Amino acid sequence: MFEQLDIKSAFLNAQLEEEVYLTIPQGLDSDKKHKCLKLKKAIYGLKQAPLAWYKKLSLWLLSIGFKISKLDACVFFSEREDPIWLFLLVDDIGIFGKNISNFKKKIEKELQTKILGKANLMLGIKILHDTNSITLSQGHYINSLLDLCGMKNCKPVGTPLIPNSHFNAASQEERSTFEELEVNYRSAVGSLS
Repeated sequence: MFEQLDIKSAFLNAQLEEEVYLTIPQGLDSDKKHKCLKLKKAIYGLKQAPLAWYKKLSLWLLSIGFKISKLDACVFFSEREDPIWLFLLVDDIGIFGKNISNFKKKIEKELQTKILGKANLMLGIKILHDTNSITLSQGHYINSLLDLCGMKNCKPVGTPLIPNSHFNAASQEERSTFEELEVNYRSAVGSLS
């Protein structure tokens, strides 16, 4: 089973480790005695908020028996009879395991949680559920990249490059053609990673 959760107002759940003050926002009634407010919890837009939220959630997950992956600090797992894997993306949680109902009950008691059910799209990855398998696909992402690079009508090939190919510098005509596409090459290559 692969499901998705959303934590409502996630950053607002996190305590701040340092003192942070802000000027009183315009329109907020104040007795004019105070020129600033002391924040007790993280708020959206505060640079410390994402880390404060991660610390709160990860400490809670560790307290209920999860461990942090050595490969990715946003992946957690339990080594119980029925293992559960979690991955975090800010306030979204992907849950993978055979029996996840107890975990869902625990997190709903701890945090305001919206159970989104079966995960269908996360991190730009389409998730297809079958009886015995889960398939991950980024076809729609690839199509959007092709569109971005002006290659929507290109002819796809199984292997984009013939092994042991040798390259020559692009001719002036080829450079002009590429420039006409107005593709930000760095952005296009960066989108592939």
